[in-house]
Amino acid sequence: MKLIDNLFVAGNVTDLETVVYSLRRSIPVLHLTCIVLFEDKNRLEILSSRDLFHERNKNRPAQIVGIAMGRREAIDLLRFMTEDAVKGGRNPADPRELIL
Repeated sequence: MKLIDNLFVAGNVTDLETVVYSLRRSIPVLHLTCIVLFEDKNRLEILSSRDLFHERNKNRPAQIVGIAMGRREAIDLLRFMTEDAVKGGRNPADPRELIL
């Protein structure tokens, strides 16, 4: 699984190095929720790391664009990404422009 260079990280993520290490090796992290850009459908999805590494998502082209500890924090992070895109004059309806 790929991670973008400028990964969005929620404030409640501790030990970022261990989390990134685990994600790069497809190891689920307890309570970790990821914001994922699935390139085949050009949309963002919020998934637990366990669901992300499930067999059904294994061969889908995707990039992890944000991480948080818990779904509520991931939703807040996605809202931040959207607000940041609007302030920057980018189209918040296009998932690729949210991660610029």
